[in-house]
Amino acid sequence: MLDKRKKEILQAVVDEYINTAEPVSSATLVEKYGLNYSSATVRNELAELENNGYLDKPHTSSGRVPSEKGYRFYVDELVNEEDISLEEIKYIQTKLATKVNEIEDLTKIATSTLSEITHYTTVAIRTKTR
Repeated sequence: MLDKRKKEILQAVVDEYINTAEPVSSATLVEKYGLNYSSATVRNELAELENNGYLDKPHTSSGRVPSEKGYRFYVDELVNEEDISLEEIKYIQTKLATKVNEIEDLTKIATSTLSEITHYTTVAIRTKTR
């Protein structure tokens, strides 16, 4: 389990990466997110988060990006329900209450709803079935 400092740093990395789509450096985290830790401490925590599979480092000299495990932890543990408005919740419930007969229809509804709420492009990929 992650301690409070690692959670705070991981949340800042994911938030920054979502906003910029660029690898995140320790200096950026300290400056933009008001972390009360030195850049060296943040770098050490980033290295530990990377070693534990929560972050990836695309290039030797780059910052870190969230891994699949990091995103999963962010969604499961760090996202505040207060970040979603009541209007958005009702919109999601309405869209997902639509009766569908095919998984493809549900996938289209889910991806378009997610895209409308986040204002980001959403893509769904179907895996091959045996």
